[in-house]
Amino acid sequence: MTTSIEKQLAAYEGRLLGTIPVERIRAVAFERPSADLVARFRQLPDLTSAIADILDEYGVDSAIPTTALPPIAPGQRMVGPAITVKHGAARLTSGYNIANKTSPRLGALDAVTLSQRGDVMVIDGSACPAASNIGGIMATAVAAHGFAGVVVDGCVRDTDAMRRMGLPVWARGATPRTGKHRFELLEFNGIVEIAGVQIRPGDLMLGDSDGVIVVPLSIAAEVLARAEEVAAKEKTLIDAISTGASAAETAAIVAPEKW
Repeated sequence: MTTSIEKQLAAYEGRLLGTIPVERIRAVAFERPSADLVARFRQLPDLTSAIADILDEYGVDSAIPTTALPPIAPGQRMVGPAITVKHGAARLTSGYNIANKTSPRLGALDAVTLSQRGDVMVIDGSACPAASNIGGIMATAVAAHGFAGVVVDGCVRDTDAMRRMGLPVWARGATPRTGKHRFELLEFNGIVEIAGVQIRPGDLMLGDSDGVIVVPLSIAAEVLARAEEVAAKEKTLIDAISTGASAAETAAIVAPEKW
């Protein structure tokens, strides 16, 4: 009996390498935010901090600080829907895999092929924190495919190459140690937990110098509308402060408890 995933994969016939077992793929087609919504989020002057305040009002605490996942380069910005990858420790030891020249399946290019331009690759690599989840070659493929960024709960390597290609990446750290003998892909496009935050495929990932924040797709449009209002008020407030407005005048623009 053909599963719904197999039916969706039929659209990629001849383009996949078979590096992700079908039973480990949880979703191929899923809802993403519209291109207009993504573009409007990208135009926000304050990409993460203002959104974090707004999400508090929705009971969503999804901010990931740079103490957990620092950006690999200053000034990075990222807006895009998540595709998710869960890595786990390889079933056989790394020594055995190296000695026998075998590598567990990491999905690699098939994960890229099954994604769309503007996506953010979100990788849970917490099971093996000292090895790399993505290196220069894979990063090149990701950048060439037009990904908006990469978020890794774990390490990466070849960060100089990532900086040169301008790929925005947030990760726990960098390491020379490869993951190709130590990891295997356990699940593609399932629910992952990154630095204590649940992320689902299609959730909107935002990143800048203050960290990463996850906007659940179901409320993304409402959050954006609030963020645009906040941005307009904050500009008026900053302009007023800069031109010497009185305390009463500034308080009338934005209440002091909101500063």
